[in-house]
Amino acid sequence: MPPHKIHFGVCGIGYGHAARSSIIIRELERLGFTITVSSYGDGLKYLKSIGVDALPAPPVSYGILPEGKVSIKMTIYRNMLLPVRFLGQVSCELGYAEDADLVLSDSRASTTLAGKILGKPTLTILNQFNIRVEYPRYPRLIKLVEAACQAPGNIWALSDQILIADYPPPYTISRRNLIIPDNLLGKTSFIGPVIERLETNPRKEEICEKYGLNPDGGPIVFYHASGPSHERRILTHLILPILDKLAEGYQIIATLGGDEPKHMAEHIRIYRWIENPMEIFAVSDLVICRAGQTTLAKALASGKPVIMIPIPAHAEQHGNALSVVEAGAGIILEQHQLSFEALKSAIKEILSAESFRKRAETYQKLHAKLNPMEQICSRALKLA
Repeated sequence: MPPHKIHFGVCGIGYGHAARSSIIIRELERLGFTITVSSYGDGLKYLKSIGVDALPAPPVSYGILPEGKVSIKMTIYRNMLLPVRFLGQVSCELGYAEDADLVLSDSRASTTLAGKILGKPTLTILNQFNIRVEYPRYPRLIKLVEAACQAPGNIWALSDQILIADYPPPYTISRRNLIIPDNLLGKTSFIGPVIERLETNPRKEEICEKYGLNPDGGPIVFYHASGPSHERRILTHLILPILDKLAEGYQIIATLGGDEPKHMAEHIRIYRWIENPMEIFAVSDLVICRAGQTTLAKALASGKPVIMIPIPAHAEQHGNALSVVEAGAGIILEQHQLSFEALKSAIKEILSAESFRKRAETYQKLHAKLNPMEQICSRALKLA
């Protein structure tokens, strides 16, 4: 029999952690677990929007300039009281997890620590273990910040087991942020990305009809807005007018992560939100997105090459994008380089070279062999 209760703490920065956690929650509930969930920020908003009765936790975030660039100075300023806020998170988690039989954390150090303080078996799901900082102007400051950023890794190391929600080497998207100490390798496993799977195998014609696309028309280009809200809106505001001009040669569809477009585009099919973006990934020929690990995992699991526009100065996203470029499955276009000509050239390069599609399909074949949910559920049962 499964244990009565699990407490699940979910990182609330952006939608990626919450999206994969929602899949885990549904499956654990199907197996008979009772689950309490806590999060903050975008993650809390997302979980509540899909009907998960998530509990609030004190928020943490990094600093962003108006143009959407990560700012070290603003990050330090916004997190001057981080130790106090972290203790507040731990306090919340201690209360939420007190009656749990198992504590599950998706990248929440406070949840992992609370679980160990309570003496509960603790399972942590990650796609980065090392937090890197990209800011060459202040090398000494960077060293200090990166040293402080190792604290979460030291806490995650307390877990009974660590599950990496990424493709196994050499296909790991977040490999630059997954340098696992040798002493933790015995309790660390690469299980594959936790993403939605199409429950049926609908024909391309059916999906295209659903979203107003022509299966026999021009190439389908999918712009998928993702990431933290401000950075997501910045890119959407910049890219929609460009995509509207490019629509003469392509079928372009965009999902905006719940945001309203500032300017309506005449030639793009725009959706503020859709329940199952994997359907559009499945019929697209190319995906344009930020470089968050979850979004890239979805595109590659669908066998689609990507044009990545990482959040400026965001070390994790740049590392993810470089991994995909090195695998031959995508192109990086920096936000400050974004223009009609640059995007047109990048789209043409990917669609005219079959190698990009073949490399992306390598991930698709690998994904079909992985079963991360089986790994998570079986280990949860064993630990509890």
